[in-house]
Amino acid sequence: MHDRAQFWSPVPDWSCVSLRAHGIEVVVVDAASVCLVSGDARNLLARYGAAETFGPRQVCSNDCYALRVAPDRVLFVADVQALDATATLAPGCAITDISDGMLIFDIRGEGAKELMAQGSEYPFDDAAVLPQESASMQFAAFRLIVSRRAHGWRLHIERPWAPALWRWLQAHVTASQ
Repeated sequence: MHDRAQFWSPVPDWSCVSLRAHGIEVVVVDAASVCLVSGDARNLLARYGAAETFGPRQVCSNDCYALRVAPDRVLFVADVQALDATATLAPGCAITDISDGMLIFDIRGEGAKELMAQGSEYPFDDAAVLPQESASMQFAAFRLIVSRRAHGWRLHIERPWAPALWRWLQAHVTASQ
């Protein structure tokens, strides 16, 4: 039997990787809770201090936030194990913990806007906030969820695609030198 492992790039050790070059810094964010919430999530999100949902242009500065993915679906992210056992029984919505299936990258610095422009045609610098705009988009040929942060952007990607996105980020951060 042939060893097919040689055809695949090794998965980085996410606990210690980062990129820094000419005004761009890319780091992995450790979020304890990442949940997909479907249905009427307003009461649930208000209970955890994330009463407002964000699109990709609105600056989100909290560590506990909700990103619009579809009309009745949000990605809820918290830096602590936010959802208790009773939260999964919230009326009017369904909650799925996808923490193990997601990886989050922060892209920050003076060159962050240019890097984001290389990955997507989306107008990241447009200040017009569109109500109910989805934070889900194509970036570097991957479907991911984008959050605007005070220092740059945050990319939420499914874990199986994270090594490929990381290689894209490595190539583009070092190419901008």
